[in-house]
Amino acid sequence: MDSDRQSTPLILRLQRAQFRLAATALLVMMMGTVIDVFFRYAFNKPLRISYDLVESMLVIYVFHGMAGAFLKRRNIAIDIIDAIVDARVVRALIVMADILSVLCLAVFAYAMIRPGLQAFDYGDRKLELGLPLYVLWIFALAGIAGTILCAVAALIGHVRARNGMTS
Repeated sequence: MDSDRQSTPLILRLQRAQFRLAATALLVMMMGTVIDVFFRYAFNKPLRISYDLVESMLVIYVFHGMAGAFLKRRNIAIDIIDAIVDARVVRALIVMADILSVLCLAVFAYAMIRPGLQAFDYGDRKLELGLPLYVLWIFALAGIAGTILCAVAALIGHVRARNGMTS
């Protein structure tokens, strides 16, 4: 089943934007590490901000990178039962798994709100970068929100395909 045909253009644009942001964060992480290692061995002057830079970019990479996996339903699947049971049971299990995915992501997002607000209230900053921690929480919450939307779109797309509807 082609999830690109079933998803709305807005959801596809959201997922692609999140993918590009995650790819950019990965590129920045890699370049920061390469430059740090080069400066450390060539000039004995490590890049002071490399640890904070990599840690900050990792937040963006993880939370914005997972949207594509949920939209295209590429998360881990164990299909041992698929050969044993009827196709209707498999479709029902897929719907249940999608619903559980959305619920787990929602619980995860809810649990992230309080620490994000605390980071804002306390004014914590990254030591070397000086970046306020709440900025990273904003990126993380935006990423998980986009991932939830993509997971819901995958669920709706599967239900529509199952019922013979086209989007």
